[in-house]
Amino acid sequence: MKNKVKEYRTETGMSVAELARRAKTSRQTIHAIEKGDRKNISGSLMFSIADALKKAERDIFFVDNVIQEIHDRTA
Repeated sequence: MKNKVKEYRTETGMSVAELARRAKTSRQTIHAIEKGDRKNISGSLMFSIADALKKAERDIFFVDNVIQEIHDRTA
């Protein structure tokens, strides 16, 4: 799933380890999400990451290409 986790994380100067700690997940999970390797991300994890980055979930995870991807799957 494409997202803006890395963009917002680096914008704030936060390390992967710090984001993982704040979102209560592992560094490996954050890294996989940033690379787009993690296809299914739970709503609670999205919320935790968004909260840690002080951004809205929709701004991080529901970028235009993701919305198009979802549309294509349901069409």
